[in-house]
Amino acid sequence: MNKKEMEKTLKESLSLEQKGYKWYTEGAEKITNSLGRKMLKRLADDELTHIKRIKEIYASLTEGTLSDIKVDPPNLAIFDEIFNRMKNQVDDAINDLTEVGVDDEEIINVALELESHARFHYEEAAEKATDKVVKDFYTMLAKEEKSHYDLLVQTNQYMANPSLFFGMGEH
Repeated sequence: MNKKEMEKTLKESLSLEQKGYKWYTEGAEKITNSLGRKMLKRLADDELTHIKRIKEIYASLTEGTLSDIKVDPPNLAIFDEIFNRMKNQVDDAINDLTEVGVDDEEIINVALELESHARFHYEEAAEKATDKVVKDFYTMLAKEEKSHYDLLVQTNQYMANPSLFFGMGEH
């Protein structure tokens, strides 16, 4: 992958992350399930981090300082960590047992599609990358998108049957 192709791929990546941020922000405002809302807000924050990282890589690429970039390890979103924090908020948890809006599942399903698309985009970009920093960067992003996807799958499972997540079953 030459410099021009890397620039193009980074611009596409930036666009993907901006769309994801917009979707998660809007979804967090619409979703009635409080855990779903928290998950979407967390994902929106992660998308902002991705946007910042992509802009840094792009600037380094165009300035010829790419070799100075250090790629951080992936920040993996883990459902149990977020869920356990929420478990302590009993009022929200009780409300969640009965409150799942008609569109909540659709919001999460679109988010699943976004994460899946982004992951495959980053895996493909990592495969094509000839620069080690760019390859490592896209590999890290693919891992984060995979963790987002897994988080959303578990959020969907929770919203479908919250009792499983309150010690009345297994998830």
